[in-house]
Amino acid sequence: MKYDNQLRHAVKILDIYQGDMPLHTWLKDYFRLNKQMGSRDRKLLSALVYGFYRLGHAARGLSAEERCLAGLFFAGDQPNELLAYFNAEYNTRVGLSLDEKVAFFQTQPSGADFRVTDVFPWKDQLSADIDHASFCLSFLRQPDLFLRIRPGHERQVRERLNQAAFIPPFTLRLPNGTRIDDVLTPDREVVVQDYSSQRIAEFLQLSSAPQFFWDACAASGGKSILTYDLYPHLDITVSDLRQTILVNLRRRFSEAGIKKYRAFVVDLVRDYPPDAAANADLILADVPCTGSGTWGRTPEDLWFFDPAKIGQYADRQQRIVAHIAPRMAPGACLVYSTCSVFKKENEDMAAFIRDNFGLRQDKMENLKGYDLRGDTLFAARYVRD
Repeated sequence: MKYDNQLRHAVKILDIYQGDMPLHTWLKDYFRLNKQMGSRDRKLLSALVYGFYRLGHAARGLSAEERCLAGLFFAGDQPNELLAYFNAEYNTRVGLSLDEKVAFFQTQPSGADFRVTDVFPWKDQLSADIDHASFCLSFLRQPDLFLRIRPGHERQVRERLNQAAFIPPFTLRLPNGTRIDDVLTPDREVVVQDYSSQRIAEFLQLSSAPQFFWDACAASGGKSILTYDLYPHLDITVSDLRQTILVNLRRRFSEAGIKKYRAFVVDLVRDYPPDAAANADLILADVPCTGSGTWGRTPEDLWFFDPAKIGQYADRQQRIVAHIAPRMAPGACLVYSTCSVFKKENEDMAAFIRDNFGLRQDKMENLKGYDLRGDTLFAARYVRD
């Protein structure tokens, strides 16, 4: 009876939630209003709800209950009592590889019509070198937690997290949900940052050290901290759309030891930046985008996504770049990046930048994380000769 009630409660949540805010935020508010739930109940309900969305657009004909259980089966790696209660065969096979789980699921009546490539149905919109089947498969499991070790903290961080996998030169990989706050100080010793996001460093490393860096769409400042760690004597300027966005950045900068910087608010969709910022010799435009390369962490976006948004974001991205590129000084470098997998936001935008502003493109890549239980990003670098 207990597990029947939990599954019914998960379906109730799915009926109420409409995708108007991130699911993890919505669930926090929901659980705050339902204090009778213990931590185990909250964790299990969350896993069931996320399991439903992890299937994306595959197996849409299944009931909500069947989707929740299938998603829990795919995402889990340890037997649990709820799976054992509803489907003993799921429970005995939960430790198999994803490919093996899919093969088994397709032999079951509920999985007869299941195709992994239906999870993400916008194959024709993908960047060319994204493997659609592998990308779809990645949604069925939770991404890992990645940390970037900050300079000077390598020894103590690796000693305290000796169970973590190390990816040179500065990345640690841990299971999602690993608590690090008890042993490390985020932003001081490590930065919580996806592996592909850390790889933006490859685009920020120049043959000669820049003097003036402008993070044009800084958000909470993770990539600014990365750039500071590459060039500790850099003159830093950050900007974003709203003052409230920069509040968290200030806290993070303080923890990271970044004391000297400038910050300003600008809507680059509509306005040109101040001359001082636009004359930077290194500019990062990590532009607003669909976020489709990070949906493994927010699989609800698979369910609620409107593909018309691709064009809307691409239009905003063109406007942002059009307010940055014309004011770049000779010799300046622009790094354009997204956390999208859509060609219109990536390669098409790269061509738009290359063809309209007299910039030379010297590097471009889809930073693929779907085989590493990480995010997939895009970056391209341009120089004003």
